[in-house]
Amino acid sequence: MPKKPPRNAFYFFMQDFRKQQREKGINYETLAEVSKDADPAWRNAPAPVRAKYDNMARTLKNNRGIPLAKFTSTGIPLAAIQQQQQDLQDAIQYEIQDITNMIKTKVINHKITEEDFYIMDVNSYCKASDHYVIGEFTVLRFNLRYGFKDFYHEMVNPGRIPVGYASDVKIGSQELGLKMPDDEHDKSNCLQILANIIDYLKQEDNNVKSLPPLFTMPDKVAQVQDFILQMCTKAGEDEFLFRVYKLDTMFFQLINQIRTHKNEGFPKESLALVQLKKDPFKYTPGLACEYHEESDKAVECSLARCKRWAYTVLDSCCPAAGLRAAPGSHVPLDYDVESILKYKDMKSSNAAYTVIHDSFSTTGNESMFERSATGSNVGESSYGSERKEKRTYAPLRMPQTDYSKSMRPAPELTDEDHFPSLGGAGRGRGLSRSFGKMNIGK
Repeated sequence: MPKKPPRNAFYFFMQDFRKQQREKGINYETLAEVSKDADPAWRNAPAPVRAKYDNMARTLKNNRGIPLAKFTSTGIPLAAIQQQQQDLQDAIQYEIQDITNMIKTKVINHKITEEDFYIMDVNSYCKASDHYVIGEFTVLRFNLRYGFKDFYHEMVNPGRIPVGYASDVKIGSQELGLKMPDDEHDKSNCLQILANIIDYLKQEDNNVKSLPPLFTMPDKVAQVQDFILQMCTKAGEDEFLFRVYKLDTMFFQLINQIRTHKNEGFPKESLALVQLKKDPFKYTPGLACEYHEESDKAVECSLARCKRWAYTVLDSCCPAAGLRAAPGSHVPLDYDVESILKYKDMKSSNAAYTVIHDSFSTTGNESMFERSATGSNVGESSYGSERKEKRTYAPLRMPQTDYSKSMRPAPELTDEDHFPSLGGAGRGRGLSRSFGKMNIGK
C-alpha cells in the first residue's frame, strides 16, 4: 500500500476550519468542499496564523523522516546552489560599487589623474585539477598624468609537473612561449613572490590600511585569484587581503567619470570590453620581456599584455581628461601622436567629406597611418599644400589598317563535308556496313 503524501500547512488549517464550521452548524462531507470554503480564509490569514500551521507540517515531516531540503541528481542541495548564485551576484554588485566609489572620490577631490591603477596578468600552462599551473606573471602600475610608471615581472618555475598533465603543460609552454617546468632546478619561492607583490602594491608605504585592487581581463580573473590563493595558502596569509576586479569595469567607470563631453566614454560596459579585446597595440615591438622577444612569442608575454591594456585605457582616457598623450608613457614610443591628432582635427573639420574623398586618397595598400609614419602629409589640401593631380588615361585609338579586305570568305560545305563517310581505318570502323543492314534509307 503506497504511503500517504505528506500533509501541508493548508491541510491542518482545513481541519481546524472544519471544526469551527461544525460548531456553527455547517457540516462538510468531503475535504474538497472544505477546501473550497477554506481557501479564501487561508489566503487572508495573518502571518502568525500561517506560521502556526507551517510548524505543524514541518514537525510531521520530521517525524516521518522526510528531508526538508531538495537535492540535485548529484546530491548537492538546491539551497546551496541558490546561495552560491546569490553570493556571486552580491560580489559583482560589490565590485561595481567599490570601483565606482573609488573613482568618484578621486574625481571629487581632483586627484584622479594622480591615482595609481594596477594591472595584473598571468600565463598558466594548464589547469591541473582545481588549480592553475602558473609560469609567468606581471603587475604593472600607471596613472593618467604620467602614464606607464613601472612593473614587477617574473618567470615562475612551478617545479614538478602534476601527474597526468605533462602533455597539457607541453602544449601550454609552446603556445605561450614559456619554459618547461624543471624539477631539477630550484622551484620559485612563492613566499618571496607574495612578499614582493605586497611591497609593490604598498608603494613603500607601510601605513596603508588596504591594498589597492588588481585589475585584469574577465577571462583572467579566475587564474589571477587562484595564483594569489596558492601563494597565500603556502604563506599562511589571508587571501581576502587582495581584491581582483575586472579591467573593463574600471575602464568603463573611469572614462565616464572624467569625460567632459556627452559623446565621450561608453554608453555600455560591454563596449569597454570590446575596445580592450580589439588590442590596437598588439603587434607593437619592444613591449615583451627579453625571453619572449628571443623566442618569437612577444604577443603572448604577460608583460607585453599588461602594457597593451594600459596603453589602450590611456589612449582613450587621456583625451577625455584633457591630457596630452606622451609617446613612451601613455602610448608606445613609436606612436605618431602628432599625425593622429592632425587626422582627428581634419576629420572633425571636414565632416562633409567622406573617407574616400580625393584629399584622403592613398596609393595602393598604403593606409593613412602608414603615410604619416613615413613622413607624408596627411590631408595636404587642408593645410595649404597643392593637391596631387590625378593621372589621366587617354583612350587607345582604333588601328588605321583595314583588315576586312584580307579576310577570305568561308568555303561552301557540301553534303560530303557535312556527313563524311564513317568507313575506313580509324574509330567507328565497320559502322557503315551495320547501317546498311539496318535499311535506314528505305
